[in-house]
Amino acid sequence: MANANPTNLVQLYTELNKFINISDYKQALKAANKIIHSKEGREDVEAMHCKVVCMMQMNQFNEATKFIDATAEIKDVLIFEKAYCQYRLLQTEEALETISQVKDPDPRLLELKAQVLYKLGQYSAALIVYKNLIKECSDDYEEERMTNISAVHAALSAFDGVKTEIGFPIETYEQLYNKGCWLLGQDEVEEARVTLVEAEKVCREMFEDDPDVAGDEVDAEVSVIRVQLAYALQLQGKTDEALTIYNQVIRLRPTDIALVAVASNNIISINREQNVFDSRKKMKATVAPGLDNKLVPYQKKKINFNRALLFMYSNQWEACRKLLKSLHREHTDTNIPCLIQTAQIGREKGANKAVDYLKTYISEHSDPDLSPEVDLTDVKLCLVQLLMGLGNLSEACEVLESLGALSYTPALVSCLVSLYSAQHEGAVKATKLMQRAVQWHKKNKSPPSIMTSLMWEASEYSLKHNDPKSAASVLEELLRLDPKNVKVLAKLIFAYSRFNPSKAHQASEDLPSLSDLSVHVDVDDLERNASRIIPRYVKKQKEKDVVEVNVATSLVSEGTSNIEIIKTKKRKKKKNPTPQNFRENYTPDDERWLPLRERSYYKGRRKDRKKGGVGKGTQGGANTGVADVYDMSHKASAAVAPNSPKPGSTGSGSHGNTPINSPKPTQVKGVKGKKSGGGGKKKKKGKGGW
Repeated sequence: MANANPTNLVQLYTELNKFINISDYKQALKAANKIIHSKEGREDVEAMHCKVVCMMQMNQFNEATKFIDATAEIKDVLIFEKAYCQYRLLQTEEALETISQVKDPDPRLLELKAQVLYKLGQYSAALIVYKNLIKECSDDYEEERMTNISAVHAALSAFDGVKTEIGFPIETYEQLYNKGCWLLGQDEVEEARVTLVEAEKVCREMFEDDPDVAGDEVDAEVSVIRVQLAYALQLQGKTDEALTIYNQVIRLRPTDIALVAVASNNIISINREQNVFDSRKKMKATVAPGLDNKLVPYQKKKINFNRALLFMYSNQWEACRKLLKSLHREHTDTNIPCLIQTAQIGREKGANKAVDYLKTYISEHSDPDLSPEVDLTDVKLCLVQLLMGLGNLSEACEVLESLGALSYTPALVSCLVSLYSAQHEGAVKATKLMQRAVQWHKKNKSPPSIMTSLMWEASEYSLKHNDPKSAASVLEELLRLDPKNVKVLAKLIFAYSRFNPSKAHQASEDLPSLSDLSVHVDVDDLERNASRIIPRYVKKQKEKDVVEVNVATSLVSEGTSNIEIIKTKKRKKKKNPTPQNFRENYTPDDERWLPLRERSYYKGRRKDRKKGGVGKGTQGGANTGVADVYDMSHKASAAVAPNSPKPGSTGSGSHGNTPINSPKPTQVKGVKGKKSGGGGKKKKKGKGGW
């Protein structure tokens, strides 16, 4: 609403300029509104521009976009500001449309356009824009621009597989990091690892001398480099080292959710079907809110594929099917969702259901008009593997033959020949297949090495399966390609000999002579090589005692001859040494091999005196008790008077010897070694017990 009194625009602009200089954009916005709402400044474009900039500085991008669209005076003027707000609001495609409205964009718009193209994954177009900027501009942002160009080169190499050349010297740690990513895309993993180590070193050296930079900020900056270094180690097969770095970065709890998502995804790929519980915990970081706006399309695609695989390995069938359904819609240029779903069906319902699914998928995507981008080679090879596992060899051969030109490659020809050989009457099909393969390579002018290899293997197969005529026809053609090949000629003669000996004899006349075939051999060189091959240390074998008879004629005269016979002496055998403890004239026991109880002089074991006997007790001591036991007269008297005391006793109240039938004093259980009537100390047992 306009003010009633006239407004001093100069004073308001002075106020606006003051707030902008001190970066107080809230007050600057109020000052800009005062100018716009005044009568004189109602159509002031400069004040409107200041208002938009203040809102952008306060991150009010949505309000700034609405104000630009609602104000006709600035709608066609503030194109850069509108496109930048759309870019920050993640309306990337709308931002590119806004920029495209300008026919002759200025450097600011070109810089923003390059950023938008990079965000959309159009790296080749972004590289062209950056190259034009370098030619036209020379300002303080040149180093930052070069860093962005190196990032585009890295993205082209890593995500699109396009080989490019950076073409300028690398100086900063950001450029070293981008160069490392670029080398990874070029499959130069070791060089990339060295470059990333250098980038980390340069980054730490740059920040360690800066007192304004905290240690947490340095760790956050270095973590990006370390995750990429761990990825390089993972590609080299050093998964333990890579896993250690990934976990170290995650423990630092970085604020960059994209960094955590990439590290977690790579940990999941290392775990594979093992340690599924840990992988499910890490998967939460790959679906964090706001992550879609931080990752490029290539990264999001790979993360979703790993999520589907994790669902499959953890038997979460419904979640796996739901995710794969969306992946089929989003990624029509790849067969990976189909292969994952095949594996999931095989684990859940069996191989037969998986085969049915693949057959349906192939029939639906075989029309090139409906699915022009899909290459079904991987899907068909997967189907062949499943069919071979089920034993359907003939059907597997049909699928392999449907691959067209690919079925004539040496690898697939070898596979088909093996499958045909495993079937009944498959030799004929295998021979025809190799003939077709040879004709196809002739027609397409394949390298001679492939041609000769296939023709030689075809002749070998025909000879092995008793078809020398087919082998001879192939060898004749092979000999025309290489007339001086003696090996082929010899094989051809062998094939002729199987069905036409006269032709074999005629062909043998073309063989070179032995003198032509002989090769000059350097005997001295052979001996030197043999001496290197012979082991240095050889186990010496014992020589047998041999009698040598040397016959030599010394004189021959008058019909007589003197013969000298020389005999070598035998080696004397050493006498056996005298055994230890040897006793001369010793006669061994004849019964030494018999058990002790069976020997004639065995008298048995000595009886234990303690268990009873007549002689029990000490020698010479009174043993009336024992005598009474064996005295029958006492037993008789005891029978008459059973209650009378025994001889030697003084009566029932006697305190003499203890009666025989009286009980012995028993030892108290639980107190070891304590005698009856003794005063031994009690021992404690355990804590507080007895």
